[in-house]
Amino acid sequence: MAPRIPNIPSTVDLTGQSVLVTGSNTGIGFENARQFLELKASPVYLGVRNLEKGDEAMTALRNDPKIKKVNPNAVIKLYQVDMASFDSVAAFAKKFSEVEKLNIAVLNAGVSFFKYIPTGDGYETVLQVNYVSNALLATHLLPLLKAGAVASGKPSHLAFVSSNMQHLTSFKKNSIKPDENIIDWFNNKANFGMDRYNVSKLLLTSFTNELASKVDPNQVIVNSMCPGLVATNFDTNSPFILKYFMKGVRSLMARTPYEGARALTLAATTGPEGNGKYYSDGKETPPAAFLATDEGKQFQKKLWNQTLERLQQLDPTSPSI
Repeated sequence: MAPRIPNIPSTVDLTGQSVLVTGSNTGIGFENARQFLELKASPVYLGVRNLEKGDEAMTALRNDPKIKKVNPNAVIKLYQVDMASFDSVAAFAKKFSEVEKLNIAVLNAGVSFFKYIPTGDGYETVLQVNYVSNALLATHLLPLLKAGAVASGKPSHLAFVSSNMQHLTSFKKNSIKPDENIIDWFNNKANFGMDRYNVSKLLLTSFTNELASKVDPNQVIVNSMCPGLVATNFDTNSPFILKYFMKGVRSLMARTPYEGARALTLAATTGPEGNGKYYSDGKETPPAAFLATDEGKQFQKKLWNQTLERLQQLDPTSPSI
């Protein structure tokens, strides 16, 4: 069994704090939103791909007995964002800017596929959803998070949901030439592998680390975390045999979504000492060993620069960092 994720300290009180959770209509995203509401956050914004399912989630949270008791006047709002569409991310960012300030953002939306499936934008789906779109959304949220820090007098938080699967990647055995663009290399169908989900989380952690080094932690604390093996329907797109194998594994070893969500909540409520850190089982832990090597550090810098350049090409309204 996986180690138990620590409880949220009783001193955490999010009264007056505004929160955004993406991928929050189901699974750990939904439970993460629930926990923020239990901690008295308001307003809590649900970023979802499907508005009908999002509306069901919003209704469930509003009718939750504990939330009614501890946070009776909580405001819960719904926003649509499809991370498989850069236009949708940009449209969400434009509409969401109406909130003017934000205190906590948890970027949880993600997918897993074991075959190359292009989006309407011409990007491999896992690469776009798990990495590029999350990076794009983060650039749009930073000004709101900085404004939230000014308004509250304490740092805001930007937390990315990553995975320990980043430790299990094979791409570094391949040769990405110095003049090749990393994003284009991974977008090339010839370089697609069964470990694409793992790779996407390595890219996301790399981006998180670099972003944390660029932002003042007294304004915005940036980190990432792994919620571990959680009993959700995340294996829906897996091959038949793997899907049912994982179903058995989850039934024996997986955390409940509520416990898994505590990993998100803990990472999103650290002090400045949590900036640039990676958390697993609710505790600080090293990310993929590759990122600590000289090769990994060079890779991280190159990925950062190429990502920012690409984001400007995809969405010229993306704020500079």
